[in-house]
Amino acid sequence: MYLEMFLLYFCIFAAGIVQAQNGRRIPGRKLDCVFVEQKQNEGADMFVPTTIKRKANLLFGDIITNEEAIIFKVQESSLDIFQYADEKLDTVGCEISRYSTHGIHVPWPHQGKETIEDVWFTVTLKHSPSRFTVTSFMRKIEEPDSQKVEKSEAKTDDEDLVIADTDTLFVQVVYIVHTRTPLIRTKLKQDLVLDCGYKIDHSTDFNIDWRYQHKGNKKKLFAYNGRHQRVEYIEKGVELFMDQIKQGNASLLLRNIGVKDEGSYLCSVYVPPLFGTHTIEVEIMESPIVSVYPDSVSLIEGDEQKLVCDAGRYYPLDVEVKWLRQKGERHMLPVYMTNVIFSPHKQNMDGTYNVTSFFRFTASLRDNGVTYTCRVEHASVDKPIKRYIQVSVEAQSRTLQFFLLTVVIIFICAVVIMLLIYLKKVAEKNKKKPY
Repeated sequence: MYLEMFLLYFCIFAAGIVQAQNGRRIPGRKLDCVFVEQKQNEGADMFVPTTIKRKANLLFGDIITNEEAIIFKVQESSLDIFQYADEKLDTVGCEISRYSTHGIHVPWPHQGKETIEDVWFTVTLKHSPSRFTVTSFMRKIEEPDSQKVEKSEAKTDDEDLVIADTDTLFVQVVYIVHTRTPLIRTKLKQDLVLDCGYKIDHSTDFNIDWRYQHKGNKKKLFAYNGRHQRVEYIEKGVELFMDQIKQGNASLLLRNIGVKDEGSYLCSVYVPPLFGTHTIEVEIMESPIVSVYPDSVSLIEGDEQKLVCDAGRYYPLDVEVKWLRQKGERHMLPVYMTNVIFSPHKQNMDGTYNVTSFFRFTASLRDNGVTYTCRVEHASVDKPIKRYIQVSVEAQSRTLQFFLLTVVIIFICAVVIMLLIYLKKVAEKNKKKPY
């Protein structure tokens, strides 16, 4: 009895040790992916690659599938892809590709052994609303004895491995590069952390490199040599979390962000022979400050009025300003104004822009109760910004109307009298004399 209990606990303990050595056990999951390859067109003189996409499944744990697809069975590892992809799988895109080391062979340990001739793949998980991007490097390994399957398995162990549409490949995740900020939209004068992290399944040398590019402008921001544990280059104004680099944090810190900082940032972590890179896009978004002048106006019939709408301190440049005229209740359809004049865009010292829009009109009783709306649309706002001007118009007084009518009549009479006098003189001049 005691001997059986001892043997049972011993087996459990031994199994725990083996599992700890081989890596963490992965829960069963299946990801629908696309296997992407580039091949040369047959008969082409020049190398013109054609992209070929095929259906693939990425299987974790004991999941089994009968789908007609290329199967990548992920074996136990100390690395977990889903640690950095915490969203529902239906919002995650999965793409698998071959990875070439371009003839560079560096021993990579596997279960106590080092192999030089490895076949590599990358699997990239992208969250559709840009919450994260995770790129994992997978190495093809031999099929475990416990996972014999009926499907064919690709046999060739080189980068030219031929993979059929229903082949099964056994792979292990050995290196991950990830970011939780593939796209950052920010206001000016903010401090930004450009997230970039990595994880390797064993202790080894690595190099970190950050670069910036935007509209043809390229520059190096940071370079770190992990073998010598030293910073080889750092751009002014750039900061990193130096005390966390060895723990896998290669994030970049930018302070007091400005328009000049907008662009693409490339985080590269080189673990020979694997080169993991993520691009982080930084976009500046400043919402326009919109004001109208005047906000309400009372006019007399016949008055001329200028209505002005200012949109200021916005970025990027593209902005749409429209004037609408609406009579009566708000549910009535407005009419777009066409006689609108725009000033040139003016750039401020901080890189933001201003624009002014205005138009003139002569008040009539039809304008009484009309609401003029200045509507501004910009990429930084989800809904148009609206500012309103209320217009009221009064009819001219009867005294004033009588006075103006009298003046007009007198003017017309004067013109008629002068015309008659002129005609009389002309007639007398042309009248023939009796002699």
